[in-house]
Amino acid sequence: MSSNSKPSKSWKEEFSQFFEFPSRESLRELLRNHTGEYDDLDFKSEIVSDDEIAKNILGMANKLGGVIIFGVEENKKDNSFESKGLSQLNDKTDFKNKIEKYLPSQLNFEVIDFKYEESEYPNLKGKSFRVVVIEYNPRYIPFLPKKDSQNIKRYHIFIRHNTSTMLAEYEHLQDILNRRIETTYSSTTEMTLAEHLAQLKELYSMIQKNKPGLALALDFLNSNPAFIQKNPYYPQEEYDAFISRMIDIKKEVIEAIIQRREI
Repeated sequence: MSSNSKPSKSWKEEFSQFFEFPSRESLRELLRNHTGEYDDLDFKSEIVSDDEIAKNILGMANKLGGVIIFGVEENKKDNSFESKGLSQLNDKTDFKNKIEKYLPSQLNFEVIDFKYEESEYPNLKGKSFRVVVIEYNPRYIPFLPKKDSQNIKRYHIFIRHNTSTMLAEYEHLQDILNRRIETTYSSTTEMTLAEHLAQLKELYSMIQKNKPGLALALDFLNSNPAFIQKNPYYPQEEYDAFISRMIDIKKEVIEAIIQRREI
């Protein structure tokens, strides 16, 4: 099947399962049922140069993340793919360290090796594959190389497009920047409960419980509590009391949810 064909629903599900939980079983199913390369899936017949791998990782990271599988060869005549496996695997940690020299620290990827001694899929028996899983993190896109080489420069912005990695063009850059802006906006407007409470507590600390005055007068008032004049702008409800009330409200919400489920 042509690499430009759209993947079937079942293939998409298998790829999603492998992307989230890589395993020998999910890779076996992916290799057995795949229909070619896509923007989030790239096949390599062998392990290429470090900077070439880094370029492909950057391209996927700037798109939506993805997976690179080493050990699958494409037949250029009919665009078919054969799971040939790798003749040998170098040290996985050394492999990752060499690639990371070209990548920014915010770009996360994982390297996983798979070897099939026995397999329900005979074509995989005795074969080894290396898989690179690239995380998608729109908060930091576009990712750029942090080191020059023969294949990449520090000012290059790569993108995965039409099953290949290329230098980003104007429309690609617009898409990248829009996705980053959307993520930044969302991350700054959506706050956790703990963050809200922390800000509330900070606000409480900014207002004095008693009216301010000269240092000498405060010393006198502190030594004579009967003369202390309360600040009318200080909240009537103490912070701890407010938290206690919020806990009671939260309990009522939870009880209401449980009661509705029991009806």
